[in-house]
Order: sequence, then structure tokens, then C-alpha cells
Amino acid sequence: MKSQQAESDELKTSAYQKFPDAVYPIQKNEKWGYMNRKGDIIIPFQYDDAEDFKDGKAKAGMISGSNILYGFIDRNGQWLIQPVYQRVSYYSEGMCAVQQDEKYGYINSAGELTIAFQFEDAGNFYEGLAAVKINGWTGFIDQTGKVVIEPRYTCAVSHPRFVGGIAPVFGADEKTGYINQQGEWVIENKFHSASSFVEGKAWAMTEEQDESAEHGFTIKGGYIDTTGNYIINPEYDFGWDFSEGFATVWRRSDDKIEKTWKVIDAQGQVVLDHLPYRNVGAMSNGLIPIQNEKMAWGFMNVNGEVIIEPRYTGVNHFKNGLARMETGSAFAPVPVYINETGNDCLERMIL
Repeated sequence: MKSQQAESDELKTSAYQKFPDAVYPIQKNEKWGYMNRKGDIIIPFQYDDAEDFKDGKAKAGMISGSNILYGFIDRNGQWLIQPVYQRVSYYSEGMCAVQQDEKYGYINSAGELTIAFQFEDAGNFYEGLAAVKINGWTGFIDQTGKVVIEPRYTCAVSHPRFVGGIAPVFGADEKTGYINQQGEWVIENKFHSASSFVEGKAWAMTEEQDESAEHGFTIKGGYIDTTGNYIINPEYDFGWDFSEGFATVWRRSDDKIEKTWKVIDAQGQVVLDHLPYRNVGAMSNGLIPIQNEKMAWGFMNVNGEVIIEPRYTGVNHFKNGLARMETGSAFAPVPVYINETGNDCLERMIL
């Protein structure tokens, strides 16, 4: 087991040379600021909430009365878009969904309202279309705000994402299929549930009659191709999206008591089996999150080798060489950044 120690100044400097433009949100005394890869504070602790930068902007919030209102800051900590919104999404295709007075609309990169506040909920744009909720139903709009696919689906706006011209939706019959950008079914709505396509495959669950099962049917999942055919058989109870050529799945035992975690490759071959963990996450940057029976998180590689011993109460994927983890209890978490060897990259932040 690697000892938990602070990253040396030499390693910090070397990492900074690799990620000179990276900035990371950091909290102290209930305020948020940002540090660089060396651990230098480059934006002071002044926000009540703050998230990662993306495309030169970061979502940040300030307390206003009994609420937090959100806007976006630049890399100098200056407000690009004032914190006047109840909720904001991240920018996608130059547009951002924002909420004001319980209704959603969209602003452009300059902060100008380009689609009026009129929706009950609103998702990000993908391939020119965004899911929105109107009168309790989900449909799709284009970047002018025109409804191009009528609201007749019951899925959340965060679920359907157009990839390669198709998106998963489910309707009043609660069956999921895939539509094109004209709203036409291109994969029959026959699945119990299904996700968007990633690396050419989508997780999809199907219901099969089984008289021996407790309710007379079973629901199992596998991965389909863009024709809707299973290329990895539906034999699992859960599966993460494919990432870097691998997917993490689990299958419940016949007595429903235990679940067995596995890692499969793009052909569906099991590369790691009977993983001895309570939970296993999806791969990112070559590392897979693992949680032991004591509820502590760490990381392993695709060979099953533990790279960072489980010792954290909260977990996040690595970004720009660091992962923001949590120590302490679930009720009093203490955030800390670690590098890919598990070394702390700054002293723990005191909330």
C-alpha cells in the first residue's frame, strides 16, 4: 500500500509544466476560489459555490437572500455573466440553459438571452437540438427556440442526447427507442431502458418473460449497435457506458443477495471477473474507481492492480492530472486533491 503523503515541490513544478493552464476549484472557510497545479491560489476565496472551468468559463454562485444565484466567471475571477440565475447548465454548442422565476430559457456565450424563459426544464444542445419540457412532456428545440420535435416523451431532459443523429427517448408506453432529428423512430421502442451511444455502443435493457422469476419476467442489459441489435448479450443487471474501450458491469446472483462486478472489452470479453468490491466505477484516464466493503474509495487499473488504495469517502475522476476526493465522514467531508499516484497535492482544506 502506498503511503499517503504530500506531493513534493519538485513533482508539483513538473506537473505544473505539464498542465500550466489548469485551474482547480478549492474551498476554505465555506468560500470557494481556484488554485493552479502548483497549489498556488490564483483566484481568491470569494464564491459560495464554484465548479470546474470549461472553454474558459466556470460556473460560480453567490448567496442572495436564502438562495444561491449562478453566473460564470473568467480565469481572472471576473464575472463574465452576472450571478442572477437560479440554475445554469454548462455551455454546449455555444448555448447555456438558465433558470429564472422557475422557467428555463437559453443564453449565448455573451450572456444574451436568445431563447425566452418558457420551459419547465431544459437540457444541453447536442448536434443542434436540445430537449425541453413543455406541459410535462419532453420534446426538442433548435437553437432559435423553435420546437422541431413535438413534446410527447416522458423522459427527463438530461437523458436524451443526439449522437450520430439519433437519441434515446421513451414515451407514454414507457418503452425506450431511438429517434432521428425529424422525430422518426429509427430503432424500435422495445427496450425497458437505454442510454445514448458512446464509442459506437449503447447500454440497453430488455424485459423477457420468465415464469420462474419472482414477477414472471426478468430485466437484463447489454450493449447494442446503431441498428438496435445486441452486440454484447443482455446478461447483466447494470453497465456503465464504454470508456477507453472498456465497460464496467455487474450481475446479481440467482438468490439476489450478491452482485458480481466485471470489466469487459469492446467485444464483450470479460477481462476482469469477480472483483472483490462493493462498487466499481467507469474507466477514465486509465483508472477505474473502486469502493471496498468499508465504503472507502480508491482506484485500480484495467489489469486489476490497485493503484491508489481505498481510503477516501468521496471520489471523482481525474482531470488535468488531479482528482478531487473526500476524506472524513459522509456528514463532514473534507476535500483533498490527489495525483495519479495517490499523493496529496495540497494540505487538506478546512471547510
